[in-house]
Amino acid sequence: MKETRFIEQNKEKWAEYEQLLGEKRPDPERLSELFVQITDDLSYARTFYPNRSVRVFLNSMASRIFQNIYRGKSFPGGRLVQFWRTELPQALWEGRMAILLSFSIFTIAFITGVVSSIIEPEFARTILGDEYVTMTLSNIENGDPMAVYKDSGPFGMTAGIAANNLFVAFRTAILGVLASLGTVLSLLYNGVMVGAFQYFFISKGLFSESFLTIWIHGTLEISAIIIAGASGLIAGSGLLFPGTYRRIQAFQITIRRGLKIFIGIVPVLVLAAIFEGFLTRFTETPDILRGLFILASLVFVLWFFVFLPYFKWRRGDFKELAGVAELPADEQYAIRFNAIKTPGEILGDAIAVMRRHGRASLGIPLIVAMATASGLVTLISAESEFTLTELVENWGALSDMYLLFSNTDEIPFLFYFQCLVSGLLIFLAMRSVEKERTDNAADDIDETESTVVQRMLVYSSITLLASVSLYAISLENSAGRFFLSVMVLPLMYLVNAVIFFEKAHPVRALPRAVSLLRRGGAFITGFWVILIGIIALTMLETPVWGTVVNFLNTLIPFPGEPFEVARFTAVFSVLFVIYLFIFFGAVCGSIAFYSAREVEDAHYIHRNIKKIGQSRQIRGLPKE
Repeated sequence: MKETRFIEQNKEKWAEYEQLLGEKRPDPERLSELFVQITDDLSYARTFYPNRSVRVFLNSMASRIFQNIYRGKSFPGGRLVQFWRTELPQALWEGRMAILLSFSIFTIAFITGVVSSIIEPEFARTILGDEYVTMTLSNIENGDPMAVYKDSGPFGMTAGIAANNLFVAFRTAILGVLASLGTVLSLLYNGVMVGAFQYFFISKGLFSESFLTIWIHGTLEISAIIIAGASGLIAGSGLLFPGTYRRIQAFQITIRRGLKIFIGIVPVLVLAAIFEGFLTRFTETPDILRGLFILASLVFVLWFFVFLPYFKWRRGDFKELAGVAELPADEQYAIRFNAIKTPGEILGDAIAVMRRHGRASLGIPLIVAMATASGLVTLISAESEFTLTELVENWGALSDMYLLFSNTDEIPFLFYFQCLVSGLLIFLAMRSVEKERTDNAADDIDETESTVVQRMLVYSSITLLASVSLYAISLENSAGRFFLSVMVLPLMYLVNAVIFFEKAHPVRALPRAVSLLRRGGAFITGFWVILIGIIALTMLETPVWGTVVNFLNTLIPFPGEPFEVARFTAVFSVLFVIYLFIFFGAVCGSIAFYSAREVEDAHYIHRNIKKIGQSRQIRGLPKE
């Protein structure tokens, strides 16, 4: 083929590639494919046109692509600006009806809390708790009704309030995965609580003082809770109204939209905590200044979350609906194991894997939890010291969760049994991911069939490493449990993935996993998995779940029998949630392993480079 014909046939393709290289954030997978095609053309040019300019041009383009792929990542300042200037306002505009619905639900609940307090004066004690009401009454008698905001130092108080605000908002948002029902219940509960809280001070003749004090931080805080409710409603809308998408695809799109909105309120929640820790305590500040401060906070919320998205829409800044092009409606969703993924994409892929392998992801944890709960409530007598009384009374309290994972005099092998169960769940999770990889031919790891000894080594190593997670769960201190889990569990799952997928020796797997932990968002993914699991467990402490357990115990009574429905339900619920999230965490860890490996080793790119010249047809050129 003449050089002129070669250039004529490929110049449009090369121009498209140059345009892709000019983008600020080119797609990594597209770059990988581009690198293979350009190196194919370069190989052809080196063979037939070694001293021509086309070879120099292709060599230059291949070098640019290589540098783009392997260069170190700098702080994504432009990406951050784009998020706040365009992506978040667009997500808020598209979710405007969800924001309005969330505001309406909260307002109705707020009014309900006020009316309930008017009808029943003791309603505030039911919602706010006897301890808080008694303390506030004591402060009122001492002439300082807002003393609660002055008890702690500003720095410690700010940190604690920020953590609590973020937890409440995230719980409100993440409960949207329950087809938005959990978010609605959370909004109702918070609205009733705020209404009862505000009327409590009104009934004591302290409306002005309480309003000018509480809403200094409450304007931002409550607004953020309402926006978090909207993000939860958006996340669950994909399950309720999938439209032309498959339900799992619609859910993955909407949960990403909801997460984007939630990220937008994180600074607002932190700022509200700063206001509460540093400013709310100055109750002697003139009323006019406090009123103007509250008004300024309200104007900011309305401007950023309501009017700014509207003005940007009117100006035509929003090109297309966010997320529409992420998942084609007419294609079967397949896990891409050769892509570099964000934590949100890893979580979405993990949900898809669990959905397609329901027998392993839901069936096995369900069966094992039922069997274990049955054994525990049967073996442990009502007269023993280990009666699970605390767990039943609190409907699965985190502070008493360690009872189900610690050795006792009656069951000395309980911890080791839970290690075996966890090892089984982790193995089944990675086996499910392995089936996805094999079925979709998404990855080619040069591996030989493992021997029985190798497999046994993998099984025993997984079980041993699972004991680390059980040790974290069995800690009696909740704060220590959470800290250890966040630090250790993501690494543990990556170690398991290295042992399972790369057939590495456990000793060599640890440094490999530490290296991968810094790549591909594995640590952030682990943090989200643990946080979601803790929120799921805390839902077992709510009055709603307590009512469900009491109803079941009334519906199916077993008088005089050790096998009580209330005990069984409480123990089973905690075990099932923990087993489910051990499985889910292992799936996320396995997918994060592939993403981190692509960042670390560029496995997919190197594999395709090795194939250059092996095919009879050069990519981009017709057969002659």
